Amino acid sequence: MKRIFHTCYRGIFFRDLFVLFVATVSLSNSMLAAEPSGRELYFSFLGEQFDNDSLVPLGRGTVRLLQPRSGGLLFNLPAGYQLSAVGVSPRFQIHGDFEITASYEVPGWKIPESGYGMGPSLYLKLHDEKESAVMIGRLLRPKNKHVFSATLSTTADSKRNYDVKLYDAQTNSGKLRLVRQGSLLKFFVSEGPGESFRELREVELGTADVDLIRMGVQQSDIKTPVQVLWKDLTLKAEAFPNHPDSQAKGVQYHVPTYHPAPQPEPISLLWSLVAGVTLLLLLGTVIWVKKRA
Repeated sequence: MKRIFHTCYRGIFFRDLFVLFVATVSLSNSMLAAEPSGRELYFSFLGEQFDNDSLVPLGRGTVRLLQPRSGGLLFNLPAGYQLSAVGVSPRFQIHGDFEITASYEVPGWKIPESGYGMGPSLYLKLHDEKESAVMIGRLLRPKNKHVFSATLSTTADSKRNYDVKLYDAQTNSGKLRLVRQGSLLKFFVSEGPGESFRELREVELGTADVDLIRMGVQQSDIKTPVQVLWKDLTLKAEAFPNHPDSQAKGVQYHVPTYHPAPQPEPISLLWSLVAGVTLLLLLGTVIWVKKRA
């Protein structure tokens, strides 16, 4: 009886160990599967901080317009100083799904006389044939119209197309967020400290890598100054190609550049001459006909 009991006990013991081992492996695998993929990068501008290794001012003369403050990075664009691209950009690209969030504050507004609007904006451009780009901004437009702007732009047949939607805005501080899942991109905003995000819209963007991210300022017209205080920037993504910490020593860092969208090609000089000669011939014919009459 003892021997039988001992044999049964030993069989049960090893069986339980096997079950425990399988359960442990399954739990480990599920834990690994549940772990979030990708990376998260956080840049704080409080206390006059600025990461020179990972971030770079974008736009000619931008350095003179940046003022590190205890409360963040101040963009100060005076009247009479208008640039097409003013901002700060990471020295790397973004691959796969991502979430980009930036916190801002506008110390004071000046109502612009003309233009599209002024204020903080997040802009990103993809590496694809359509030169797909999106921008989300907190803007003050002429006639004292406070809005959030959510824009998708693409190039087709050498023509730049803009899909813009505007939404009412209330506060002078908050967060802007862009989220891509698969080929879809969503625009989110949060107004005021501690407020939850609300979705503005969703667009079909594509899955190409992000070549450029610009955290910056939009100016409405050359007569109106604008100030924006950026607090921080958070980037979450599957991967960050060409990130400085992944490159060997001596390898040149990725240099983000902004190129305005291509415009339709002008009519060639030859066709201009042909058109001019044709017009002269037509005028001569009309004059000759009148004289004959």
